[in-house]
Amino acid sequence: MNALLRMGRRAASALLLTAIGITASAIASAQAPASRLDEIIKRDKLIVATFNSAPPFCYTDEKGELVGFDIDVAKFIAKSMLGDESKIEFVIVNSEGRWPAVNSGRADIGLASTTVYPDRALRVAFTRPYIDSSVSILVRKDANVKTLKDLNNAKFTLANLTNPQMVDRQKRFLPNMKVVTFDTIAGLFTAVKSGQATALQIDTPVVNWYANNNPELVALSETLANIQGNAIFMKPGDFTLWLWMDTMVNEMTSGSRYSQYSDIHKKWFGTNPPPQRFYAGGSTQAAPAPAAPAAPAKPAAPKK
Repeated sequence: MNALLRMGRRAASALLLTAIGITASAIASAQAPASRLDEIIKRDKLIVATFNSAPPFCYTDEKGELVGFDIDVAKFIAKSMLGDESKIEFVIVNSEGRWPAVNSGRADIGLASTTVYPDRALRVAFTRPYIDSSVSILVRKDANVKTLKDLNNAKFTLANLTNPQMVDRQKRFLPNMKVVTFDTIAGLFTAVKSGQATALQIDTPVVNWYANNNPELVALSETLANIQGNAIFMKPGDFTLWLWMDTMVNEMTSGSRYSQYSDIHKKWFGTNPPPQRFYAGGSTQAAPAPAAPAAPAKPAAPKK
């Protein structure tokens, strides 16, 4: 009888532990939020927020097609993730609209010529930068200015975007200029091209592209910022999606996808990206043996 009771208790304990385990697993599953990455894979399409007026990163060409460095990078990401670069959809946004596009779920990620700043990291999650940049000035040649000091004059007008970083730079470097504000980079360019503004400030690659394609405009040699980085951004809190995207950026800029990334970089900027890390163990030759230590010098003979 006692043996039967002990067996019954053991069976009951086993059932109880099994029930507790199943319940704990169910609670953990319910509490673990699904990653956006799972949704992308299931949907079989990547949705990307971007601009259509920021050459050479993301803009509409004369054929009406969305092209640019960021567009090619986004397609390469889609190909690496889903096996086909055409499995992608672009959502066009303006400067301020890029943050709600990812935070509302309208887009999975953003690739939109976007510089990393600490205040922006309070709103979205950034990967490591996929390209270096800075901020430069594009100015009309007929303004006859060569330096920031020349440009900092109340008779000139600066075209800005609606973001606090531009306001801060204008107050620091060009406080005497009048300011007009626009929602898009195309608006900045049109203002300078038409004479409504004398100059604009924007990412250095964009300024160089406009200067190279418009002989009446010139880029000043002085910049308004240190070297900065443009990065992919997404809704905060999704570590799985962030980790995949950050890993992809690392592989493009310094790992297994570097060759393909280099081809995209050369296509749009005419130059190679920063080189990969040097592989210290690449040589098959044996390292030379260390030199034998020099014999200690003999003490001088005492003078007689």
